[in-house]
Amino acid sequence: MVPLFVTFWLAGWLYVKLTSWAVKLVQHFAPQLHDLFWIQQAIRIATLLLIIMILLLVGEFMRYKSGRILARFAEWILLKLPILSSIYSTSRQIGEALWTPKGNMFRQVVLIEYPRKGIYTIGFLTNENKKEWELSVKTNKQLLSIFVPTTPNPTSGFLLFIPREDCQFLDMKVSDGMKLVISGGVGTHNK
Repeated sequence: MVPLFVTFWLAGWLYVKLTSWAVKLVQHFAPQLHDLFWIQQAIRIATLLLIIMILLLVGEFMRYKSGRILARFAEWILLKLPILSSIYSTSRQIGEALWTPKGNMFRQVVLIEYPRKGIYTIGFLTNENKKEWELSVKTNKQLLSIFVPTTPNPTSGFLLFIPREDCQFLDMKVSDGMKLVISGGVGTHNK
């Protein structure tokens, strides 16, 4: 029952948050209509339909060259803003890793012993570091770059450099590994 309750609660919360501006707008211009429950719900449903139509139109516009140019310009602006740039770039990289076939931020799911021997955690291979670089020279080992995300917010975590022999490569898809991390281990992966 808990997942069902959480799903309905979250859907209701989104429904109210996405549409409350329209209800307030109608209340401002036609206060006599504000108290009618069914009028409010009609306004909310119309607002949701409007949002869906706008998203579809924006998606269609992005198929054209002018839309892609505008999107690149908006992205350029976002990347120049101090706080928003880090949030946007991290969210975009994680989204690409999870939902696009070309996304390669996370290449593979690995199992490592962290924070000490005998305790295992899920990590994501981000770079095999095959070229010679300072860390591999100093340690005389091939170190893999492994990102270990925090639960339930995978946008933060730790970057660890681990010898290849200390990593167990899993057959699990990156998206399944991320679901496992986000769920706090509740969504276990079954073969």
